[in-house]
Amino acid sequence: MPNGTSPTSPPTPQQIFTDLSAALTGFDRAELAGTGLVDTYYDTLLRIIGEREAGQLLRAAAEALETDRRHHGNEALEAELIDSPRFGPVVVSLIKLWYLGSWYPLSGRYRDVSGSTADDVEHVVSAQGYREGLVWAAAGAHPMGAKPPGFGSWAEPPYLPPTL
Repeated sequence: MPNGTSPTSPPTPQQIFTDLSAALTGFDRAELAGTGLVDTYYDTLLRIIGEREAGQLLRAAAEALETDRRHHGNEALEAELIDSPRFGPVVVSLIKLWYLGSWYPLSGRYRDVSGSTADDVEHVVSAQGYREGLVWAAAGAHPMGAKPPGFGSWAEPPYLPPTL
């Protein structure tokens, strides 16, 4: 059962979106919420692929995530979304959105089958998306020019994890 829901209430589409995003990025719900971008990215998805297609994606995601929870794996997510000709391109663009803060256009093959909107062009979703991109946390770095590491930090050698 997705976090934040009770056994009697089904998850909202936004909760499913957050659970899907967590599964795709490897960051948990709290870390994604901490970026302040869940609403922005959810709205971006709806705007670019449309509410109907997003509903189909989120329905498939909810089913795959529930199956994977029961079986303690991620095979359903891979088969039903990541490897899917229908949803795979959207999932790839969502991963890029979370990590880089920019929307990258869906493939021509996807647009030929599912259509597209005028917003499906490469663009930075928001300045906050750049600053809060997951790429920085994954790399142990900070976004250049946006979140400096602190006064005097240049005087210290960079952190290098111990070698095994």
